[in-house]
Amino acid sequence: MKEFFARTHFTNRIIWILLAFFVWYILLSDIAMLFLSVLPRILFRDTSGGLAFVNEYYFPTIAACVVFLLVCLVLKKNRFMLDIIRPSRERRSMSKLGLGILLGFLTNFFCIVCAILHGDVRFYLDFTAAQIPLMIYAFICVFFQSSSEELWCRTFMYERINVHYPLWVAIVVNGTVFGLLHGSNDGITPLAMADLIICGLAYSLLRWYSGSIWTCMGIHTMWNFTQNFLFGLPNSGLVSEASVLHLDAANAVSNWVYSYEFGVEGAVPAVFIDLLLIVVILILAKRDGRLGELRESRESKGEMPVMPPKKVQTVEIPGE
Repeated sequence: MKEFFARTHFTNRIIWILLAFFVWYILLSDIAMLFLSVLPRILFRDTSGGLAFVNEYYFPTIAACVVFLLVCLVLKKNRFMLDIIRPSRERRSMSKLGLGILLGFLTNFFCIVCAILHGDVRFYLDFTAAQIPLMIYAFICVFFQSSSEELWCRTFMYERINVHYPLWVAIVVNGTVFGLLHGSNDGITPLAMADLIICGLAYSLLRWYSGSIWTCMGIHTMWNFTQNFLFGLPNSGLVSEASVLHLDAANAVSNWVYSYEFGVEGAVPAVFIDLLLIVVILILAKRDGRLGELRESRESKGEMPVMPPKKVQTVEIPGE
């Protein structure tokens, strides 16, 4: 262990990576989102209801994605992550995004069905074709909101830790931090916090096994969109003002299957489905003989990020 710290630059240690994460994501991104939140108020001065909700809670998160790109572009140590997020036909990025979207819908729908069958929630339909543009706009904004968390947790933190530490360390640390980031959400409970940490671990394993951050972007986006805009349920305590189906709040019941304030994320079915996702991934990885990868770092595999070459200035000597 002493040898490890002796040869590892302090900027590659977990404490420093977490500090950078909080400075750039929590502080700098929040400031950028605060400025960007003014734009919808200028463009849509007389908005209310669903559009105002999307503009207030989802649209500004585009700034967090922009800050991530700037951090990668400006700091050479992080530039290797630009290739990781770049969509590629060879890596089937869009196919994996689609797989993630399917998984996001199925996992969230499972939790909702459990609540329906248990008699905890009832829905009514109040949707017209005129609301389709709003739903498309909402999906795009939810994509940026979900992707911003994936870029910072499952790309920045995950990749930077895995440079010198075993992959399982990157998975455990970023999964735990991901859950703790939601600790101030409305209606948070110990069960909800446990589920969010388990969810962070599951998404981190999915990031590893699928080999693509786009899978995580897809599952995260569709989970949030399904519960918030398809079924009108709380998304980590945040209740949408526009959705295809609407929750009959008067008949909603809070118990082990459904949390009235936090939604399906604060109940046992969500914990079960996230644990199931973890188990399935590990079983598939064992079948493929890949479990050993969890003990490896980029350094141990000889896959250290390639730094951009420094420009070498040449000096011409007169007479030669």
